Amino acid sequence: MKKLFLLLLLSQAFYAQKTYKFDYKLEYKHKIDSTKLLSNPTYFVNSIANNYYILIYKKDSLNIGFHFGDMNGNEQPRVISEINESEFIKTKSISVTCEALLKSGEYPFKDKVEDYYFENLKDTIIDGISHYHYVIKSNKSLKYQKREKIHQFHYIVDKNSSSFLPFFDFQTVYEEWKTDMKIIPNGIIKIKFYTNWENEVTDKWVLEKITPIEKEIVIPENCD
Repeated sequence: MKKLFLLLLLSQAFYAQKTYKFDYKLEYKHKIDSTKLLSNPTYFVNSIANNYYILIYKKDSLNIGFHFGDMNGNEQPRVISEINESEFIKTKSISVTCEALLKSGEYPFKDKVEDYYFENLKDTIIDGISHYHYVIKSNKSLKYQKREKIHQFHYIVDKNSSSFLPFFDFQTVYEEWKTDMKIIPNGIIKIKFYTNWENEVTDKWVLEKITPIEKEIVIPENCD
């Protein structure tokens, strides 16, 4: 796992580089099992470009897990690292070295996208306020879903943030959104939860805080 010194080479210049900008920090809290490593994940996102994100989570008193990924394109660059938390917080621009950069290649499971579909459900009322509610489901039989332990992903969405593209941290869901984006409303995801084939809630995350921020990642485009 690459350490911070491989990432924060802020003065280094690359012949060709690409910049990813982030304008919001979304802090979620897990409501089912607070002992999980990712019980309180924080995402850095771009409200008008939802193909990439940063995920951070606590590792210990000093360090955080750091994941960056782009879900578009043939190379789909990503970084998986462990970073000093205080250094990350105070750094506005993160330059990634070729040594730290990974490339996952084009999403290999695009054929699986045909196995799922989005459905808009009845609005959900939270504290007297109406929210959108949509779900991504498998079109396979219940017998198949039980055998393969396939879950449904539910999203409860703020209606007053129509300029904010929905953010998905599973690539299959993102790929399905690209197909069905015309039927899925924009908006900040306030709650996301998963249900099993018996409609039991197995995981649930609630948005605790959203903060406007200015942060960017710069990656080299030409690495041997």
